[in-house]
Formats: sequence, C-alpha cells, structure tokens
Amino acid sequence: MDKFHKKNQIEQKKQAELIQKDEFADFEGSKAELAFLKFTHFLARNRKSVFIGLASAIVVLAVVIGFFEYRAYLFEKETVTLEDLKLNHQKSKVGLDAQIQSLETFLQNQSTGKMELRVWKDLSKLYAEKGEFGKAAGFLEDAAKKIDTPKEIKALYFYVAGNYREREKNNTKSLENYKIAATVIEPARELNGFKAWSYYQAGRLSYLNGDKAGAKQYLEKAVKLDVAESGEDVKLLSSYLLLKLGKN
Repeated sequence: MDKFHKKNQIEQKKQAELIQKDEFADFEGSKAELAFLKFTHFLARNRKSVFIGLASAIVVLAVVIGFFEYRAYLFEKETVTLEDLKLNHQKSKVGLDAQIQSLETFLQNQSTGKMELRVWKDLSKLYAEKGEFGKAAGFLEDAAKKIDTPKEIKALYFYVAGNYREREKNNTKSLENYKIAATVIEPARELNGFKAWSYYQAGRLSYLNGDKAGAKQYLEKAVKLDVAESGEDVKLLSSYLLLKLGKN
C-alpha cells in the first residue's frame, strides 16, 4: 500500500511538472509578453510567499531609513547645542574651569559620537590656556588619531601636541608626536615649510634625548628641503644643530 501511494505521488508530481511546462506551449505573443504572463502566474501561485517577502523588505528598508534619519537629527541637534553652549561662554565671559566642565559634560552626554573631534580641539585649547599641557596634548592626540584626511590636519594636531608635551617636560612623548607629524606630512610636496619644521623638531628632540644618529637624519632632511624664504630660519637652525652634532 505504501509503495502504491508513493508511486502515485511521483506520478502526480511528474504530471504537474508536465502541465507546468506545457502551460504556455501554445502562446504566440512576444517574449516580453510571455515573460510577463509567466511572472503573473508565478505571483498567483505564490501570493503568500511573495507578500511576506515584500512586506519584510519594506519593513527592513523603513527601519534602516528611520535609523539614519534619527542619527542625522541627533547630529543636527547636538551641533546646535554645542554652538549655543560656546556662544553662551562668549557672551557670559565664563571662566576656563566652567567652560571645560560644560564641554566635558556635553561630551559625556552626546550620543552620536560625531562631535568628539570638535570638542576635543576646544578642550585642548582651553587646557593649554590653563597651563595643563598634558591634558591639552592628550585631547589633540586623540583627535589626530581619529583623523584620516586631510593629512595636513592630522600632522598639525600631532605637531602641536608635541609642543604641548615638551612644555609638559615630557620629551619622550613630545618626540613621538613630532616623529608622527613628520611621517604623516612627508608625502606632501606643497608643504615643505611645515615639513621642515617637523623634521627640525624631531631632530632637535632626538638630540636632546641622546639619539644623535636619529637627530642627524631628521636635521639633514630639513636642510635639504627646498623651502620659501620664510622657511630659511628652520634651515639655519637645523644647520646649527648639525654643526653641534659634528663637534660632539
């Protein structure tokens, strides 16, 4: 009985496939019309599956669009809040400590994560004005690490952070920042002046830290650069340090 039932099912399946194959055998319209006809028949046979799939796609698309629109709304809201905060600082002549506290509070409460670079830059400036150069450098270093382009800004942040670290009396970290700035800006052909200063600072700090070979390498790079007349000072300073290295 089971064999007969199974055989009957196989025959029914074959017959259904045969009917499906021959369904449009006598159709005499164009290929486009035939394709459309087959498509409508497919929809008719699979209404439930098609509806569920289409509804799911619409729901997913709506969720994705809604998410990005909400993120854009939050970013705009946070931008306005930050601008109002800074404007209030200017109008009310708020002290450094109060400005720092309000910006750090804003940084903790903002949810998009897109305002960090702007706030870190502002906090770095405020801490530098306050004389806390370690914190000022830290914020600029964090900002520089998140920047991919433009390279000039990334290098500038590391360069200024190097200056702050040196004023903090942290020559090791200062040298590290100057080296990064020099490496990042090295491919740029139109910024030889900035490049020369980066080489010079890296060479000078290498010299102060006892790395004479490293100092010579950076200083020679600074001297060899073709800079504008305004950049001659850095070449003279580099040449002077090279002379000192030669005497030691």
